[in-house]
Amino acid sequence: MYQNLLGVWAISEVHSYAVQAALQASQFKPYMAGHPDIPASAMAAAGFTIEGYYADQLSVGTKGDVVVIPVVGTMSRGYSWDNYFSNTFLMRLLNSIAENDAKKGVILDYNSGGGTVDSTDEFCASVAAFVQKKPLVSLVSCCASAALWSASPSNEIIMRPGPVAQIGSIGTIYMYTNYAKSLEQQGIDVRLFRSTGSVDKAKPNSIEPLDAKSEADIQRSLDVSNKAFKGAIRAGRGGKIKSEEIFTGKMYGADEAISNGLADRKGDLTLAYNRVISLSKNYV
Repeated sequence: MYQNLLGVWAISEVHSYAVQAALQASQFKPYMAGHPDIPASAMAAAGFTIEGYYADQLSVGTKGDVVVIPVVGTMSRGYSWDNYFSNTFLMRLLNSIAENDAKKGVILDYNSGGGTVDSTDEFCASVAAFVQKKPLVSLVSCCASAALWSASPSNEIIMRPGPVAQIGSIGTIYMYTNYAKSLEQQGIDVRLFRSTGSVDKAKPNSIEPLDAKSEADIQRSLDVSNKAFKGAIRAGRGGKIKSEEIFTGKMYGADEAISNGLADRKGDLTLAYNRVISLSKNYV
């Protein structure tokens, strides 16, 4: 079934076309629980919890004391498509790890072009709450838009050393597509009927042209969301931000990101792990 990329999204423009094409081709398989399926044998174990299971499965180090959580693909609230975990489950997982004495901290391993604005602010708040209890380092292959929003409160943001690691795309986007002419050329006549008084029902849509009020509503929603986004970046990165240019929506490679304050250093998973262990000594 065809689905438009409607609604307010915080997603890199580079990735938005690929996401829309994948939706159109029904290429995404949703994990409706917000996480991949778990073997029945594991679920039958005494004391089993979903969060505890994944915390152990994703742990690294000789003592399994740091959890590496993948944040990949399109981020969304209640279920996952091309990502491992929904934002809702990621928040639950962070809350669980924060109370798990066997875990010293977390690495969020980012390879995401962003996602929906809905729930990203809550995920960001969960990261901010986590770093009050334990260290959290973000490791970046691609950390664009909503991904960066959620990563901003991290103790540190580390760029992978490869030449294609990128971070940025601060801003919100709404993609509107009208298919009226295409349908007309195919001989398909689509008309919308609304109940009396429901003049704004199902606006905007992909059949009717945008009116001035709908355009203004979209712009207002985008601006409100972007204000929250920018506020999170300023709060999370504090005095590290060196230039207002980062708020234009541009993506940056590792060296430029470190220079302008969006990232702290370059490194791999081993460095990220060592940083979590080192930072954990500052927590009681």
